[in-house]
Amino acid sequence: MNRTHEHLPFLDGVRGIAILAVFLYHALGTSFGFDRLPWDGHFRDFDTVPSFLWLYPLTYGFTGVAVFFVVSGFCIHLSYQRSSNQSWSFFVHRRFFRIYPPYLLAVGLFIVFEPWNKLQLSTFNGAAQLASHLFVLHNLDQRTIYGINPSFWSIAVEVQLYVIYPLLLLLSSRLGWKRSLAIVGLIEFSIRSYTAVQTTFFNITPHRIVTESPFAYWLSWSLGAYLAECFSTGRSSRIFSVRFEFVAIACLLMPLFKWTDPFTFLSFSWLTAIAISRILSGDWSPPKADSALAGKIWAHLSFLGVISYSFYLLHQPLTRFFGGLSSIFQPSAANGSLVKFAVCVIGYPALLIVSFLSYKFIEKPSIALGKAVWQRFQNAPPHRIHPRSTG
Repeated sequence: MNRTHEHLPFLDGVRGIAILAVFLYHALGTSFGFDRLPWDGHFRDFDTVPSFLWLYPLTYGFTGVAVFFVVSGFCIHLSYQRSSNQSWSFFVHRRFFRIYPPYLLAVGLFIVFEPWNKLQLSTFNGAAQLASHLFVLHNLDQRTIYGINPSFWSIAVEVQLYVIYPLLLLLSSRLGWKRSLAIVGLIEFSIRSYTAVQTTFFNITPHRIVTESPFAYWLSWSLGAYLAECFSTGRSSRIFSVRFEFVAIACLLMPLFKWTDPFTFLSFSWLTAIAISRILSGDWSPPKADSALAGKIWAHLSFLGVISYSFYLLHQPLTRFFGGLSSIFQPSAANGSLVKFAVCVIGYPALLIVSFLSYKFIEKPSIALGKAVWQRFQNAPPHRIHPRSTG
């Protein structure tokens, strides 16, 4: 969820769409106490609170993370392909200063301050929560995955995807990209099939160490990397030439059935890669910033995309805080959830301000510090990740 030097302006708008979808999804969950329709056997149960059905499209907001993963894979690989320094140490250094310092400060914020999630660090559970988050491994255990800030699970997965990125480069250089995608696709598909079997036929929540490991999202992320490979080499791929409308319909239907729901994330990742491919090829174009209402909306989404990492780190606990303020309106039981949702949405400008300040005074200085530190030690002998892929 981080920007790179290889900056294509339209990607900020794509990030803005993704983070806005995630925000509205979490506002929905905060307001109603659940963010997706319950199951009635193997199908979604639409016999629920009528006001929730009015907001049903927002239940797809969780797929904003899939958009982030594809954009991340695209930017990371494009940056690597165009970088004059392809050493492993340089890659780790840049990723560390872009992600970890703002993340660490957010972890500290939500541990220390009420009313969010003050932990008792003297207890085993509190210490385990802190340690797992500091080492960015909290996604691998049911007890810690949502412990401090539920949104942090995807930060951990993304960091781990960076760790196995050299393995993807190794595979692509030895086997070529198509075979490499087949391998990582088989791994992710197998994990998601395992999830589908466990949840559908045994009603069991699978082990997080399997279902939330980076390998469970490897193809989803690698689709972005492969798209960057095609873009940088001027090639096209049939993977991204499939009709957008057909994939979109499949994406909308998959969450409705218990046996296909685990594949929703992957399908939206593919849809995202297709959409980005269309824009890169010139078949689609985002609205012009100076054109009427659509342009103004796109300009705002682009601004939101620029600060999206800070927004993502902070938004969920603060949204819960705003939701708690709805009690001052003394809503009735009938409209309480809608009032709470409205208050959460009203808090959006405040979230923008806080996120912008975080971006300006935490995120950007962290990146600048990373550059300064690297320049000071740039004479250290590099260790290459792997020769540039030609597959």
